Parts: sequence; structure tokens; C-alpha cells
Amino acid sequence: MRRDLAISSMALWLNAVMGRCPQGIQPASSRGSVSRFYMNPARHTPHEARALRVDFPATGHQNGVSLGQPASLCLYFEPWSAVELTWTPVKHLERVLWWLRETARETLHRSDEPLERLHFVSPYQIVLPADFRHHVAAPDECLGLVATSRRDNSKVLRGFFQPRTAAKTAGNDLGLDTLVVKVPPMVSVRIERDPDSLGELHDQLARYGSTFLEPLIGSTGTALPASGLPLYNTGCRNTLLVIQVPVAPDIHSAPTRVDVLGFIVRGSTLAQLGVACGAYIDGKDGNAYRDVLVNPGGNDGTATHVVESWRALRIEPVDVRIAFSVPDARRASGLSAEDSEFEGVLAGVGALGSCLAELWCRQGWGHWTYIDDDTLFAHNLVRHAGEDEHIGWAKVDAVRDVAMRVRPRECPPLALLAKVNDSMNAPVAQALGMAALLVDATTTLEVPRDLSTSESVPRSVSAFLTPSGRASVTLLEDAERSIRLDSLEAQYYRAILNSGWGDDHLTGHLGSYYVGAGCRDLSGVLSQDVVHLHGATLARQIRLLSSGSAAQIRIWTLDEQNGGLTADIVPVERSHACRQGNWSVVWDEGLEKKLHALRTGLLPRETGGIVLGTIDQKRRSVYLVDVLPEPPDSTGSETAFVRGAASTSESVERAAALTANIVGYVGEWHSHPAHASSVPSTTDNGLLSYLAESLAADWVPAVMVIAGERDISISLRQAEET
Repeated sequence: MRRDLAISSMALWLNAVMGRCPQGIQPASSRGSVSRFYMNPARHTPHEARALRVDFPATGHQNGVSLGQPASLCLYFEPWSAVELTWTPVKHLERVLWWLRETARETLHRSDEPLERLHFVSPYQIVLPADFRHHVAAPDECLGLVATSRRDNSKVLRGFFQPRTAAKTAGNDLGLDTLVVKVPPMVSVRIERDPDSLGELHDQLARYGSTFLEPLIGSTGTALPASGLPLYNTGCRNTLLVIQVPVAPDIHSAPTRVDVLGFIVRGSTLAQLGVACGAYIDGKDGNAYRDVLVNPGGNDGTATHVVESWRALRIEPVDVRIAFSVPDARRASGLSAEDSEFEGVLAGVGALGSCLAELWCRQGWGHWTYIDDDTLFAHNLVRHAGEDEHIGWAKVDAVRDVAMRVRPRECPPLALLAKVNDSMNAPVAQALGMAALLVDATTTLEVPRDLSTSESVPRSVSAFLTPSGRASVTLLEDAERSIRLDSLEAQYYRAILNSGWGDDHLTGHLGSYYVGAGCRDLSGVLSQDVVHLHGATLARQIRLLSSGSAAQIRIWTLDEQNGGLTADIVPVERSHACRQGNWSVVWDEGLEKKLHALRTGLLPRETGGIVLGTIDQKRRSVYLVDVLPEPPDSTGSETAFVRGAASTSESVERAAALTANIVGYVGEWHSHPAHASSVPSTTDNGLLSYLAESLAADWVPAVMVIAGERDISISLRQAEET
């Protein structure tokens, strides 16, 4: 604990209490006083505490003051607009005592708080590229500047790197030369007032263990081209110094960060600065050249003159910021690099896909390839991330351009104008082969089913909004792809048919409107706020869920009255498939559990009912979605079962209505008695032939499922096509 500050606390208390007044506290000056309070309404914080001791120690959290002025204590973390709501003279005094106490204990600077900067922030700002530290060492590049606002009072300039030969191209010459200087590490102690000259800046750095002259000479010499630099009439009037300063917490520790300071050297070009600091010599031909004999130590008369010359150069501070890099974006978004460094494919960059792309780009999550074969038309701007200038572009190019505006230099996404399920497209195949995750936002049926049958695609997730926009859905494969999107789709439909939220999940929409002359030029009615609401939820959930290995089915439903989202998690069951002739049949263990439960509930007699599912003629696949209990007019015994017909038509129509006409009748199921297997009997085979003949007119196969004591059997038959 610092004894000098601890003793000061009691003296300050006695001195201040005796001089309290309602307009601010102004104790009478005395030899023993350590602080004085000032009230100045013109300041950002009108009530200020100054230390009267000439030898008041240098500490952190002090305000900047002019040379010779008493130290000013930085008392509040919050802005005055927040402090003044509860400020009183007594609280102000208590705050001063708290500052002295915490500083004496060396606990005022929190362990998680960044080290103090050398100077306060200037109102004028220069923003450097995110990859500044990478390009700053390139000998063939230099830093250029461009204004960011069309207004004359703009206080922000953008920095960019360009070839040295292009440094003075028309349109970006703002009357500034630029020079980057890296100085030795300094120890963070307190914030200094802004220096008025290069000499004062050098002295400040020297006080904290660094230096400036030698790095300035070295950097100036490196920036000089072999042909020299003109000393006059160059169009430049000033030089921007960008100074990299490694900062350490103490002399025994390594630097924990690198600050970037900025100063404009007034009335001095780079050539003139080089001559002033001794790095260049005046060639007497209007140019400056490198002085290979210069002695930076200043041991001879010439060097002393040079030192005095550069020290007097006037400078003005500017705040130098570095644009957010991908690691910065991840840190600000709460993402870890471990979960964010992967190759991904985003298929479908329409309304939802472009929303996902932009969110993940800003967060720095993944390195993406966008795949879509569609064009951005005028009506798409209602819900798409693209802008007016992108009309007529391929959607992948428009979304890539949006991403490049956010991250202009880092990890540019790849844009492929193609269908993601085009197995003959080499670039698509290459992108899928390199990816760890494929996000399907195409909102189609065929793409996730095609992806499910391919062994050359990564773990996949399908995300979509329902037609009304009231709900959004995520279907995520497990990490091993043992449960694929087509099986998840079937399980999702079963959840719709058996859950309360499913009654209006896929029904209803807000209408449509024509956007062209053709009968197919229709677009749905859906507002952008709904797309963003669900898009943000899906973007976050896909990011979080994909970090685990389990398969997932998630549904989020919007309550239009209160704006809340209700989440429903559907348990995912293991998937199974078998070949039946030219067809494959896909089902899951959830269906098996339901079959066994229905069978067990009516033992010892047999039972049965209809099987609901979907038929994919392109893939020659049947997906078993659900089985229904026996109709009320059914009859059964220990050795036979006859299904009734009551309510079966209504059940099939309901399934079609709730699933947008996707799920329908695909066959029959029945149980075998206790201790019997599920092997079809002769009677069962006859029934299957009858079903196949009945469905032949629709060119679809018939399925028969039998539930035995411990297992189930699935049989498929298709009548001869005529």
C-alpha cells in the first residue's frame, strides 16, 4: 500500500469538510492540504479535484493537464450525463477518498481493465485497415488516406495500403505524407497531456522507458526511394506519423498490447522531416537523399543542430484506430476461434440465406462459399440483403459484395453460380469436399433430399421459414451423418401431426403478388422484419447447435400478439433404411416405438391401421412418417385383424392439410400376436399384392408394416406398370 497516498486521505477529508459549499467544494488553501475542488460548468465534468502537492505521485487514472498545472484526479468511469443524476457534494468527496484509497492499495485499475494509453483520444480519427500490422512491414507498399464523408466537417479518414509508385494518384492526395514508426516498448503509468512538438513526444516516451529519435530515423530512411524525394512543391503540406508503441504493465513484464498513436507534423513533408531528423540530406537539387553517414547519437555539432531542428517541429494528435479484424469480430461477438475456424457452404442466398450470410460475416463465424443459381431482381430488395445497385447481379455475387463491404480484405467468401446438388459441377464438388458444414437455405424439398443421398457432402443443416412466416425450422444432421436430412424431414412431419403447435404450423400464408408477366412470376408476401427475426434466431441456433455432435429438430413459433418466440424441441430418433426391389424405404426408431406401443396396448388380440408417409419418385424412396391407431369400426382377434374404414379418409386429408400436401397414405400396418415374429404370412403377402394393385393407377408402390414380439418387418410391392 502506498503510504504517501494513505496519509493524504485523512488530510483531504479534514480540509474539504471545513470548506464545503453548495456550488462545489472549495476548501481554503493551506500548507497541509493535498487537494482542491473546482467547479467549471464549461468542462465535460464540471466538478474537478486537483492535487495541491507539487510532488503528487504519477499514477494511473489522472486527467490531462498543461505543464506546471496540479494533477487532476479522474474520479468517474461514467460520463457526466450519468453521474449528474445522483451527484451531491458529499458523494463527490466520498469519491475522492475512494480514489485515494484504491490508488494507495494499487487496486484502482481493475485487473480486467486495459492499460492506460499514453495520450487522451483526439476528436480527429484515422481508421487503418484490419490487416495493418501485416502490410506495414511490406517495403513496396505505403499507407494512403481517403476521406470517408461527403461533409466538409468530417473528422474521420480511412487508411489503405497501395504500391509506393501509386502513392500520389489523383483523388486520394489529402496533402499528407505518411510514415509508420515502431518504437521500443514503454511501461504504462498514466495518461500524459498531448505533446505540442516531436521533442516533447520523445521526452514523454523516454520517461516511460521507450525512445523516438532512433526509430524515427530508421523508418524515415526506409521510406526514402532510391531516387530521393522532392523537398518542395510536392502537393503535400504535412506528414502523418503512425507510431506503434508496445505497452507493458511494468518493467519486468512483456508487452501485452501494441498501441497505435497518430500525429500530424504540421508544415513538414516527409522529405523535410527526414532532413530535420538527420536521416536525409539536402541534395541542393531540390531533392532529399539518404545520409548514410548520419550519427543518430548526436555527438558532433552537425547532429546537435539536426536534433534541435526536429525537436521543434509542431505536431497535432489524431486518434488512430484499426478496423475490426475477424478475430476482433469474434471476440466482440463472444465467439471462440476454435468454433469459428472452419470451411462452410451456404446453399441458397435468397431472403433468409442472405440474412444468415451477413450475420455470420459480421461475427466472423466460418469461411464461406455461397452457392445459388438465381438472379437478384427488383422485387427481391424487399427482403434481400442486396441493394439497388445489385439488381441484375447473381445473388451469390450480391451477397459476396455485401460481405466484402464488411470485411474488405479478410477471408473473402467464394461465390458459385450453380446448384448445390449439381453433382457434375467441379467447383461445387470441390467446395463441398473442403467444407465441414453445409447450410441449406434453399427452402426446397429436392436439395436436402439430394444431399442426404450423397456421401461426398459434409454434415448438413436445413433451415427455412414456414409460408406464413410465423415459424422457422432447423433440421441438423448428427456429426457422423447417421441421421440425415431426409429422415429428419420425416420425423419433423410426424411431430407436426402429433403436436399442438402443428395444427397451423404450415397452413396459411399472407398471399402473393405478380412480379412479372408470366403465370409463374409470383412472389409471397412476407415482411423483412419477420425474415430478420427468424434469421437472427436461426443464425445463432445453427452456430450453437452445430458445435455439438447430436442431430437436432428445432421449431420456433412467433406469437404475433406479444412478439415472443416459443421453441419446440423434437426428439430425434435413429434412422433405418432397407432396399425393397428398386425402392428404398426409410423409417426411424420413433416409428418403431409407436408401433410396439399400439400393439402392446391391445394384446392379446391383433390390431392395425394405416401408414402415412411420403413417396419420392425421383429417388425411388418411401419415407414412413407415422402410423395411426385402428379405426373404431375395426375387428380383431388373437389370430386375425380386419381394419375398419371409419375416419380414415379424414385422417389422410388432415395429414395432407397439415403438411402442405406432402404426407399421405402409403400402406397398411398390423400386429402379430404374442410370441410371434413379424415375418409376413401367406395371408399378409396376398394383402400386399391387393394393395399394390389398388395403388397401381397412381404408379406408386404399396407398403406393409408388421409389428411382431421384438421386431418389425417392412414389405414393399409395386404392381407391374402398364
